[in-house]
Amino acid sequence: MTKTPSLQDSYYANGTCFGCGPRNAEGLQLKSFVVDHQTKSTWQGGARYDNGFGFLNGGIISTLLDCHSAACMMKETIDRYGDFSIEDNEHFGIKHPVYLTHQITVTFHRPAPLDEPALLVAKCLRFDEAEGLYRSELHSRGKLAAHAEVRWKRFHMRRG
Repeated sequence: MTKTPSLQDSYYANGTCFGCGPRNAEGLQLKSFVVDHQTKSTWQGGARYDNGFGFLNGGIISTLLDCHSAACMMKETIDRYGDFSIEDNEHFGIKHPVYLTHQITVTFHRPAPLDEPALLVAKCLRFDEAEGLYRSELHSRGKLAAHAEVRWKRFHMRRG
């Protein structure tokens, strides 16, 4: 999509999340980029993500939608609180709030063939100190294959 580093590579370089962690060699390696006021990503699956009929597995689609909404949430927090690095634990809950997936509702519209790249698009619907609400979409062959409404809640770390 672009030669600039992805949000994941820029802000979560040592992340091990299955869906978007750059350091998870067995993961999906999702790479999301800011385009206008939303995030976009192109992702290509392989045989290991097959639902048994030549289409992308629904659990993998759900993970992609969740993790892509995380990239959009990263963009929103950066816009409001400034740059950060996930490796700098000092910022958590103090200089830069941390949000975690609270709820995800996925709606499947049509199968997404494995042999075609998927386009992911996410946008922020609402954001405040307590939570954010995002719409994340997966398109295949130019059509909406699935979408999710993803609610992220602010997480307060307890320091001991």
